[in-house]
Amino acid sequence: MANMTPNAFCKYFKKVTRKTFMETIIEYRLNYAIQQLVQTDKPISEISYESGFGDVSHFYKMFKAKMNLSPLNYRKRFMRNLAGDKKLSA
Repeated sequence: MANMTPNAFCKYFKKVTRKTFMETIIEYRLNYAIQQLVQTDKPISEISYESGFGDVSHFYKMFKAKMNLSPLNYRKRFMRNLAGDKKLSA
């Protein structure tokens, strides 16, 4: 489609974005997972698979590396902050 070999595309992509193609994909998947964590009550394993991670433990590792929290703790903190904001506006 881009008239490049996969290797040439990856080199070009990194030159332009300063991220590898896989780093970009993982970031996109994690952003989707974050959206699902705060907008749904789906189990974390389901969110993991829907986000494109084939292994829940890999999802946890990538999530924690980006957010410095596990997905479960991220959800709990978000909900706690949301509840606190509702109390302040009431």
